[in-house]
Amino acid sequence: MADWEEFYQQLRKPEFIAGFEILQRLGGGAFGEVYKVRKLSTGKSLAIKFLNLGDGDQSGLVDRELDHVKHLANIDHQNLVSIEDLGLVLGRPFLVMGFGGERTLAHELAEGALDPRDALTIFVQVCRGVVALHERRVVHFDLKPGNVFLRGDVAKVGDYGLAKLLADGRQTLSMGRGTPQYMAPEILRSRADLRADVYSLGVVLYECLTGELPYKSEGGTGLVVRTVDEAPPFPPDIPEPLADLTRDCLRLDPDDRPQTVREILDRLGQGASHEDQIVLDALGLGEWAGSGGRLGKQALEGTTLAERVAELRRKLLHYAPGSGPASLRRRLVLKIFLGAGALLVGFTLTLVALALVR
Repeated sequence: MADWEEFYQQLRKPEFIAGFEILQRLGGGAFGEVYKVRKLSTGKSLAIKFLNLGDGDQSGLVDRELDHVKHLANIDHQNLVSIEDLGLVLGRPFLVMGFGGERTLAHELAEGALDPRDALTIFVQVCRGVVALHERRVVHFDLKPGNVFLRGDVAKVGDYGLAKLLADGRQTLSMGRGTPQYMAPEILRSRADLRADVYSLGVVLYECLTGELPYKSEGGTGLVVRTVDEAPPFPPDIPEPLADLTRDCLRLDPDDRPQTVREILDRLGQGASHEDQIVLDALGLGEWAGSGGRLGKQALEGTTLAERVAELRRKLLHYAPGSGPASLRRRLVLKIFLGAGALLVGFTLTLVALALVR
C-alpha cells in the first residue's frame, strides 16, 4: 500500500521524478493529485497526475492497466491532452501529460453560462477530441468541465484512458467510472458504451448554455437517478437547434441518442477534424452573439463557402419538424437539374455565337 505521508515528504526533493522539477499543485480529488512540472532537459511545462487507487495490494492490476494506457501515448490530437510518460514512484502510479493550462471549463462555468459563441467553440473542440478517442476504441467515461482544459481559444480533453484503471482500483463503479452528475444512467447498470460519452457531452453542453446542471442529484450522494425520460427545461433564448441536440443527447435510452459523436458534429454543421474551421454561423447564430464572450479571444468566423457547406451538411443530416429526406432530396434534385439546364443552354448559345462569328 502506498504511503501518502511519505509521498508528500519526498515530493519536493530534487529528482523525485527523474528528469522533472515539480513546480506547483494544480488540483486534486478522490483519484489523486495533479502538479505542474518542468522537464529539465527541455524546460517544457508538463503536468503529472499521481493516481490514488485506494487500499490493498494492487501491484498486478496497476502494471496491467498502466500497460493498457501506454498505447494512448501515440494519440496526437490538438484537442486532447497528450500522454508523455508513465511510471511508479513509492508504489504510486503516475502519468506525465501535456500541460493543458491551469484553467478549465469548470472555472469558466463557475462564473455562469457561457456566451453562445464561446460555448459552441469549446464544445466542438471537445467533441473532436472525443471522436479521436472513440476511433481508437477508447471511451472516456468521465467527461466533465473539470476535464476540459483551456488555453486561449484551444480546448483540450484530459484524463482519458483512466476510467477502467480507476474503476477497478477503487472497486466503486459510481465513483470510478465517472462523476455522478455527468454520468449516463446506464453506467449504474454496468452496460455502458461510447454512447455514455454522448450523454456526458449533453450535460456539458446544457451547463455551458444555461449555467446549470440538467438534473438534480439525490440527497448528498451526488447521484442522478433517472427513471423517466424527461427533457430538462431550457431558457427561451436558447436557439432551438442547440436545445434539440442537447435534449437528444440526454435521452434515457442510449438507442434514442445520437449514436456517435460524429453525428453530434454533423448536426452542428461542423467537421470532425481538428483542422476543420469552426463555423459559428452554421446554425444560423449570426445574430445571436450574446455579450461577445469572456474568454479573451477573437471569434472564429466562417467563410461564406464554409458556412454554406456547413449549413447544407446540417440540413441533410437533421431535418426540421414536418420535413423529411424525400422532400429535401426532391428540392436538391430540382436544383441540380435547373443548374445543369442553365449550363447546357449557356454552352449551346456559346456554340451558336461562335458559328455566327465564323
